[in-house]
Amino acid sequence: MTTIKLREAIQDDLDALVSLEISSFPGDRISRRSWRDLLKSASALVTVASDGSRVIGSTVTLFNRRAAMARLYSIAVVPEARRQGVAQMLLDGAITSAARAGACMLRLETRFDNVPAQKLFIRLGFKPFKRVPSYYEDGAEAIRYQRTISNDEIDTHP
Repeated sequence: MTTIKLREAIQDDLDALVSLEISSFPGDRISRRSWRDLLKSASALVTVASDGSRVIGSTVTLFNRRAAMARLYSIAVVPEARRQGVAQMLLDGAITSAARAGACMLRLETRFDNVPAQKLFIRLGFKPFKRVPSYYEDGAEAIRYQRTISNDEIDTHP
């Protein structure tokens, strides 16, 4: 495997982002149209992890400057690149981006049965604060997590 790099997504990544979404989630997917909107949005940051020229992961971070809060809307890694540190790299990037944007809190949610993601979130300092019944389109419950962010994290994450 070549070196994995994070970068801001561009419109040319649209097909790769749609494919990543399809390979990562059985439902509750971001549509092509929504990806287009997210890539253009001033309040969203779409980041991709690439292994050479191939997109192997992504995050979508939404910013609310009035509330000094950011939300990790989506994190995905292609199945064949999982358990190689890509999700942690993407999450570290989202934390840094939130700190640079002045957010003091980063929130996210995950399915109740996504134990690997929950372990990663907890390892990186996220704390569960709410369960949301019937959150996903298949009726699955979500667990919401949050993490305080400090200004010194601007330089501590890659």
